[in-house]
Amino acid sequence: MKKLIVLGVALLVGLCFSGLAQAETANDTVGVLITVNPSFTFAIGESVVDMGTVAEGSGGSGSVTMYCGTNHNLPWTVQVKSGTIASGANLIPLSNFKFYTFVIAGEGAGTCVGTATALTLIDQLAYTAALSEYSDTDVRVNMGFVLDVPWSTPSGTYAATVTATMVE
Repeated sequence: MKKLIVLGVALLVGLCFSGLAQAETANDTVGVLITVNPSFTFAIGESVVDMGTVAEGSGGSGSVTMYCGTNHNLPWTVQVKSGTIASGANLIPLSNFKFYTFVIAGEGAGTCVGTATALTLIDQLAYTAALSEYSDTDVRVNMGFVLDVPWSTPSGTYAATVTATMVE
């Protein structure tokens, strides 16, 4: 009788565990997509560079910060040109209006125009991005300006429009 009870209990336990041993699984997959929006931004931080009041035969200077950004992973440059420097009909030669570019450590790694270069009416290279900046949305490039006012320049408030362009 004891053998019969032990056999019955063993059979019952075996049946219970046999259901666990036959557990089934199923799986499937799902693709995940995400689109990263393209970004290409360029802005000059200041709207006016005021070089102050100067005497003829002297000069003025000033600077701006340009904010460049892209995630296109492509080479890019900044180009610059200037309109005429005029006060009414009076002009200061563009050869007297110079620019240079520079970066502060950690804000840009590309190639700057470190020597004051005369502005012209056509675009000229001001900055070339480094490879590490081809997909960097926060590059800061500074542009300085120097204006030498020739002797015999008539008095007046002279103005020019400088255009900087980021190009990929």
